Amino acid sequence: MTINTAPFVQAFTTFRRSLAQAVDYQNPNYTNSALHRERFKQIMDARAALLNLIPEAKDADSDAQIAEVLDGLAPKNADEVALQEAEWRKVATLVTAGRSLEAIILAANPLRLAAIAQWIEVSPEALASVDPSGVIAEVRELVFQQLIEHGVPAAVRVRDLTADVNLVSAWRDLLVEALEGTSSLGAMSRVAHLDPQGYAALGIDENLDRDIQIDYKVEKLDGLRLRPDTIVAKGA
Repeated sequence: MTINTAPFVQAFTTFRRSLAQAVDYQNPNYTNSALHRERFKQIMDARAALLNLIPEAKDADSDAQIAEVLDGLAPKNADEVALQEAEWRKVATLVTAGRSLEAIILAANPLRLAAIAQWIEVSPEALASVDPSGVIAEVRELVFQQLIEHGVPAAVRVRDLTADVNLVSAWRDLLVEALEGTSSLGAMSRVAHLDPQGYAALGIDENLDRDIQIDYKVEKLDGLRLRPDTIVAKGA
């Protein structure tokens, strides 16, 4: 993970703290109506502040980038063609002898992985399958993962980029849902999976009962359809 998620944590916790202060705001000089309006105004201010801190959506077509990495392994000259053909013949021999293609991939070096990525489309496994495109995609994905294990720079770069995009997307979903109401279990679970340390810092599990009460009060104020315009004091 190369993304610093501390600002996302701070944005969420500050927002929740602001909501807690807003729904319980008191002023002895205000009428009940004025209190409701002031509380609603503070809620809207908190929402506006959070909106400015939500990260922009990032787009990364991981499938296209993985394909680019694997296609980049294609032989560039006659010597490389000969090497990959030799490796593919060895793979075919091992499969004929009873070795599974998955086991071969897991034990393969980068040269053999490159050969498998290039030749899998014409392999008996793909051609004999009722879902050849599915077989090809599954094999190429496994090859890509093994390239990462071997530290192939292009594969590692795509993995890191994809991971960063997924992480930002998870935090964005959580913050957007918090802005619109209550963050869903799905959004929270995704952040917890991708950024367990950041999720723990939110204190969601520890403050569940308090947060339920805050959300209930916010929902009631939203339901009043108040206009945060003038605040009328008692006796005014």
